[in-house]
Amino acid sequence: MFRSLCLGRIRGIDVNVHPSFGLVFVWVFIEWGFGNGGGLTPVFLGCLFVVLIFVSVLIHELGHCAMAVQFGNRVLDITLWPFGGVARIEQMPSEPKSEILISLAGPAMTLAIVVALLPLLLFVAVIGGWEALVPDSGFFDRITPLDLLVYLAATNAFLLAFNLLPAFPMDGGRVLRAALSPALGRQRATTAAVWVGMGFGAAMIVAGLWFRLYTLIIFALFLMLAAQAEGRTVRVESAMRRLTVGQFALWDMGGVSPHQPLTFALRGGPRDLVVTDNGKVVGMLWRAQLLNGLNGGVAGRTVGDVMDRHVYVADMSDSVYDVQRVMNRLDRWAVPVTEDGLYRGIFTADRFVHLYRQIAPNPFRVDLRELDSWRAAIADSVRSWQRQR
Repeated sequence: MFRSLCLGRIRGIDVNVHPSFGLVFVWVFIEWGFGNGGGLTPVFLGCLFVVLIFVSVLIHELGHCAMAVQFGNRVLDITLWPFGGVARIEQMPSEPKSEILISLAGPAMTLAIVVALLPLLLFVAVIGGWEALVPDSGFFDRITPLDLLVYLAATNAFLLAFNLLPAFPMDGGRVLRAALSPALGRQRATTAAVWVGMGFGAAMIVAGLWFRLYTLIIFALFLMLAAQAEGRTVRVESAMRRLTVGQFALWDMGGVSPHQPLTFALRGGPRDLVVTDNGKVVGMLWRAQLLNGLNGGVAGRTVGDVMDRHVYVADMSDSVYDVQRVMNRLDRWAVPVTEDGLYRGIFTADRFVHLYRQIAPNPFRVDLRELDSWRAAIADSVRSWQRQR
């Protein structure tokens, strides 16, 4: 119901817009369609203004993406919301300098837009005087072609200042986090930046109530919720980095031999299986390959005839976070886990989802019994692996 809509791709990056962005056009119709001096022309100019802001935010996010790609980071997509945009980067670099450059690349693009509009504003000021740059009524009460230019420059200037606030998850907050990381560590630096963001949000709510600027209150709530979500994400990431994939791999009787008949792989039902030869991983037999092989007839066919020989193999000491990233990039549902080159188990996407739900429960409801069971499961897994070793 609330899934983002894909508008297209730019250099391999999906550009999405959230359905809530439609509320901005509703505001345009109410503000400039039925207000004083409203009509079709103001509504058209208002929609044009929204589209130009849309493009400005997209350029801002593309700045982040271009810098992230320079540092070898994969950009998943860009999603535009009523209050801004979000570029999903697979992993922000932990090196402070790289994070600072990526964080500042977006505001640099917004600054370039403001600078590009200045000659037009100066030209208008020279021709019509400085009064021409001030709307006849209050800001956004009416809109003319000249007001459109002024609104566009003013909104981009506001977005530039807002994004440079040293409050997480704004770009300035990420710069603050990167600056604090060498002294505090990434997780504690994130916590500090989140608290700064919460403080800014609280101050904005007070100012909004005092001056009756209800839009400012909405911005503040967005800032505070986003800061909490970002902080929770970093905590989960830190936990995933500490856990090794070997603790959560499932033993499946040593996999299946490439010399076994294809029908032998059906024991226990069709599923993804690791193919091993003398304890070493030689391939994967994916469920889809197994079913397709059976549909083509099984007479004389072996596991080795249909298995995938190009597989990613994880070591049991690899972190859950790193393994999951690779699984995501390769679009794999399972990976074999080895120790000293010998097969020790299989780690599946279902295991990761289950683990993620235990580590990152509903932020509005914490079940202590669930957390205790998660700790017990980890302890049991560790003991079982120690016995196997």
